[in-house]
Amino acid sequence: MLGRKKLLMIKSTPFVLAIATIVTYGYEFGPDPGYTAAPGDNGSGCMASGCHTDVPNTGGGSVKIVASGGTIYVPGQTQQIQVTITDSTKRKYGFELSARIDSAPKMMGAGTLTSTDANTDVIDCKTAGVVPFAGSCPSGNTLQWIEHNITGYMRSAPPSATYSFNWTPPATNVGTITLYAAGNAGSGALLVGNTDTYLTSLQLSPAGGGNPPTIGTGGVVPVYSAVNTIQPGEWVSIYGTNLASGNATWNGDFPTTLGGTSVKVNNKPASLWFVSPTQINLQAPDDTATGIVNVDVTTAAGTATSTVTLAQASPSFLLLDAKHVAALIARTDGSGAYGGGTYDILGPTGTSLGYKTVAAKAGDTLELFGIGFGPTNPAVPAGHAFSGAAPTMNSVQIQVHGVSITPLFAGVTAAGLYQINITLPQGLGTGDQPLVATVLNAQTQSTVVVALQ
Repeated sequence: MLGRKKLLMIKSTPFVLAIATIVTYGYEFGPDPGYTAAPGDNGSGCMASGCHTDVPNTGGGSVKIVASGGTIYVPGQTQQIQVTITDSTKRKYGFELSARIDSAPKMMGAGTLTSTDANTDVIDCKTAGVVPFAGSCPSGNTLQWIEHNITGYMRSAPPSATYSFNWTPPATNVGTITLYAAGNAGSGALLVGNTDTYLTSLQLSPAGGGNPPTIGTGGVVPVYSAVNTIQPGEWVSIYGTNLASGNATWNGDFPTTLGGTSVKVNNKPASLWFVSPTQINLQAPDDTATGIVNVDVTTAAGTATSTVTLAQASPSFLLLDAKHVAALIARTDGSGAYGGGTYDILGPTGTSLGYKTVAAKAGDTLELFGIGFGPTNPAVPAGHAFSGAAPTMNSVQIQVHGVSITPLFAGVTAAGLYQINITLPQGLGTGDQPLVATVLNAQTQSTVVVALQ
């Protein structure tokens, strides 16, 4: 690991400069922050510093984190943390650890790390004079690290070394927290040579307490819908109380735990997009079952169980507001207001929605967006990113102002997202006109409209 503290008062002789170069790349004084391989830190751990060149976790040793509370934390209650680096073939050992809130690990440090002896130092992004790994201190973060120092390094000896310190969790329940640690084991020579790096992590859950979650009656529905029927792989909303300790949003990584909340549909983990005390948005897991199944929401305070009907299709249009469908008007002539002229956003002409929208007219080709329009070929698995076009296996029927329109295309174009392309015929009227889609005898919301001119 790159030395964070440099030897500054050195005479400029060729011999001394050569020694200074070696010491600069030593890890005796403690590493720069940002090398634990936590989200936002350098993913290769200490290997990236330039002196530890082996691929992490390929040596004969290990690094281990032990918390006095096991895998549980009580908000505001201090725990002792121990980091043990083991490698019987080496002579000196060091480490770096950071605690992160799982709902925003790149930005939110979890609680406070405190040295309890002379073997460790605490550093954070506000420490004067520290120049951390590029990107490890994004603006507005609360990140903090603890690491060995020269005293701890000199005291370490084969076959292992254990560093102890205190960690005080946040004063309130912030959901799951992960401790990330990088350890290194080396020869102890001035020229570092063959040094092994090891990475590990320990996830901690908040202790039980607080009010248990509840799910409202009929509170499991497709997003923008009120029907208590969902399709596997569909984006779904759950409404209730105490569903999470606070608000948390995913990083596009399809987590099954977010902000200390997890959801199972028919005993299968769902991918969470957003959680809050009163609403959860998730992608239902893949499932071949149909009929009524259980939905379980679990937090540190307990589990709430409700039911929902699984079906092959449960279509719902995405909306711009309470009634206007989310859709684009393709502009092949480059006259659109968005996408470099390639499209307009469909809506009442003007800025009544807070941004520019345009009502459609006969001859326009619309791209309508929704969820739950049935199975596709090829199948698109839930819980993963998707880019492409997977057509629906069953025909989708569209009606605008009671006039049937055959789609040019209907299928999945992103994870759980369907796109339906239609060209508007003459004679549909003007203003807000009703829009309904049907697939496998299931219909979209009855209140959706399309703005026409």
